[in-house]
Parts: sequence; C-alpha cells; structure tokens
Amino acid sequence: MTAGRARRGFCGALLALAVAADAASPVAAGAADAPDRPNFVSIYGAVNFQERVIEFVRDGTATFQSSYLYALAGTWSWGRTPPARWELEGQLVKHSGLQNHWEVNVVPTVRWLHTPWDRYVDTRFAIGWGLSWASEEPPIEPRQEEEVSAGESSRLLSYTLLEIEMKPPAARHWSGFVRLHHRSGVGGAFGGVEGGSNFLGLGIRYYFR
Repeated sequence: MTAGRARRGFCGALLALAVAADAASPVAAGAADAPDRPNFVSIYGAVNFQERVIEFVRDGTATFQSSYLYALAGTWSWGRTPPARWELEGQLVKHSGLQNHWEVNVVPTVRWLHTPWDRYVDTRFAIGWGLSWASEEPPIEPRQEEEVSAGESSRLLSYTLLEIEMKPPAARHWSGFVRLHHRSGVGGAFGGVEGGSNFLGLGIRYYFR
C-alpha cells in the first residue's frame, strides 16, 4: 500500500464515520458544544525525528527523516472530574518510508480541559501511556549511538502520547491537534529494548453527539 493510498483510505474512513454520525444523531441548533463525556474519532499523519523527547523539548529542534505514519483512532470517554476527562483510545497505524508495517496501540489518556484563553481558542492538553504492538520489529527503533549497543527492537513496547488540541469556541464537531507519538522500551523494561521512536504529527478530530 502506498503512502497516498493510505492517506486516502484513512480520510475516507473518517468521512464515512462523520456522515453516519450526523445522520444517526441530529443536533438541535444552539446545543452545547460537547457533552461531559464525548466520544470521538481522529486521524493524523506524522513524521519521525531522531532526537529523544527530552532533547526535542529542551532544544526545540528536530532532525526529521523519511519515516512516516498515518493513524486512525477512536476514543471512548469514560470519566470526568472538574478539570479533566478520562479516556481510552485505540489506534490503527500504517507506517511508510524507512519502515513499512502496521501498528496497533491501546492507551488510557487524561485530557486537561480548561485554559484561561478558552474564550478565544478552546485549548486542551492530553497525556496517555499504554501498549503498542507492531506487525514486525521496527527497524529504526534501536539506538545507534556508540555508547549503547544497537541491538534490536521488539514488536510489543510501551506507547506514550502527548497532545495539544485546539478549536474555535463556536465549533461543535471538529477540532485540530498536534501530537507526539512515542514507542519505547522504557530503558529495557520491555525485553531489554533500549531504543524507541518519536513521531511529530498533525491531525483532525470529529466529536460524536
């Protein structure tokens, strides 16, 4: 499957879900922006960068390489506290470029809902930590630094997401987001794997009503 066909497939799947949701669940004019525990579907594309997450955050620079992913994700919101929402997300991911395999991720997530500037741009922050399974061992994940043995990766690793979501206050169904997509052996906790991979992506999201 080419990268172009993967993109078209994911976009087509999102459009079909959105149309079905609108047909099944009409919303009266003037309804509230979102329920306390909404469910939603997201698509995003991302590109790999070579730096570790702490280096990327500290230095604000990234060395990108020709490894890409395209993801379709569904999220169930199961709990709510005044400042945050608790969610469970499942992802289906297709890689292309330097690696060519499928990836499935399941990740519990907490989303912070309120910022002082929400009246201008509704902004939310999310962090999640779960499990990631790849259909084959990803070739770019072993560390290539001299002081660490390159070794091999593993099909099952830890998965972490960090996300900033933004939308106009009047928007009912749609939002956009920036996401860090991270697989890691957690310092050898998963089969002795020392490596990992980092992808920086952009996506869109549809909220069901």
